[in-house]
Amino acid sequence: FQSLTKHGYNVAMVEMVPESESQKVFRKLARKHDIVFATSFGYMDHMLKAAKKNPDTVFMHATGYKGNDTNMDNYVCHSFQARYLTGIAAGMLSKTNKIGVVGSHPIPEIIRNINALTIGAQTVNPDIEVNIVWINSWFDPPKDMDAAKALLDAGNDILFTTTDSPSVVALAQQAWKTNGKEVWSMGNDAPMGSNGPDRYITGMMFNWNVLYKHIVDQLAAGKLKMDQRWNWGLKENCVGLSPWGKNVPGTVVNKVETIKMNWINDDLDEWYPFSQGITKQDGSAIPAGTIKRQELETMQYFVKGVVNKFPTK
Repeated sequence: FQSLTKHGYNVAMVEMVPESESQKVFRKLARKHDIVFATSFGYMDHMLKAAKKNPDTVFMHATGYKGNDTNMDNYVCHSFQARYLTGIAAGMLSKTNKIGVVGSHPIPEIIRNINALTIGAQTVNPDIEVNIVWINSWFDPPKDMDAAKALLDAGNDILFTTTDSPSVVALAQQAWKTNGKEVWSMGNDAPMGSNGPDRYITGMMFNWNVLYKHIVDQLAAGKLKMDQRWNWGLKENCVGLSPWGKNVPGTVVNKVETIKMNWINDDLDEWYPFSQGITKQDGSAIPAGTIKRQELETMQYFVKGVVNKFPTK
């Protein structure tokens, strides 16, 4: 958001807003601003109510699927595309055929990301299994590290995180330095390689500022329309990969970067790999061409290869 100030926009931010209080915060922001962004899935219904009560303000919700025709829309950067690529690297590097994931919250975005990395890994290693330990938090370093240790102790030699803590990276480095354990790590949201430079592969990264600027520019020009349901990915540089770790073999980097360029050059469609058809955890098949945005946004199942039962409330 702060990048918008460089382009002459006045920006205000309120961080760490509890979901139960978010509608009040949205309405307060709406009194002084032309557009309000909500950046977490759990804010969806609260923003929908705020939008109805503040018809002169535009509301934008991230990663959700609800909106209206007048003043609320949603937007997403396709993190599953980058997750699929990281899964390919993981499948190539794993020796135990076991990938461990520290899970944040089991919302559709995280579910599809885990499914995407599983599918990616299986394209190069059909025997891959994916194990998840949920911590039900975006950022809880002690809980995060406990989950990472449990995954490492269970024999997973590639450790992913879907949280904002680099515990898996630090733990992989520690296991390598102290015990010579060949375990690798994947980052999330930001470059995390500095926390474990010898055992870091890459990671999914967002580049939200390109989408925010586009939406706000459209609003400033009087061209912003609702029901656009913005969905940008690798091609638009809304997601990408963090810098490769220094010890990752060149064969891995070359394969993943080649597939990434195929995506950017339109050889792969925006819903790939899900658009190719998948096998669910229970063995049932979903045919090619069935899964698009709506199905991804409401995804509530695991693909074959994920060991855990699907979490239920």
